[in-house]
Amino acid sequence: MKVVIFGATGQTGMHLVQQALDRGHQVTAMVRNPAKMTIQNENLTTESVDIFDKESFSSKLSGHDVVFSCLGFPTDKNGVTGYTSATKAIVEAMRANEMKRFVACHSWYTEEKSRGEAPWYLRWTLIPMIKTVLNNMRETEVWLDAEAKDIDYTVVRPPGLTNSAMDEGEIKVSVDEFHVAGASARTPRANVAKFMLECAGKDEYKGKGVAIAL
Repeated sequence: MKVVIFGATGQTGMHLVQQALDRGHQVTAMVRNPAKMTIQNENLTTESVDIFDKESFSSKLSGHDVVFSCLGFPTDKNGVTGYTSATKAIVEAMRANEMKRFVACHSWYTEEKSRGEAPWYLRWTLIPMIKTVLNNMRETEVWLDAEAKDIDYTVVRPPGLTNSAMDEGEIKVSVDEFHVAGASARTPRANVAKFMLECAGKDEYKGKGVAIAL
């Protein structure tokens, strides 16, 4: 399989790149700064792109099977727009190349109402800090549902991410939910990357948002 990974030099993106290579896939890493790509492999191509400008990467999508996004943007009290802007550019480039499969990594609690179900310490500490990020993730999800029905997308919603080693426990999946009730609020990035790779081939997750956890 030939895969494209946006945000490939981020912490989750690097796991996704390495795991895709370990499975024998050909990987094209779309990054803002190629110098940050520390993985070297004959099946890895690193491309410098402007993630908000489809013209900078559209031609580079040709011949690929799946697009993954591990893009992340910092919180901003004035509002975050990176997720919607980048996703729209990616989808337009996919359409130009007649590509269908798109898997993006977001987070638990993107829907505002669901945040009331978070543990009190998250409601009072972390969620207010990252509210604008979660809001823009949700805006992106709503846009995909309304305007990208021709794209076989899956939005993966993990809880808090850690750099721990891969956990061998079974991933719990809640389709069309914004968290996994009763599950751990922490998941290794390695497990998230593994799930993203595996769900790319699963029809039941197409056009869905899926919350995951251990």
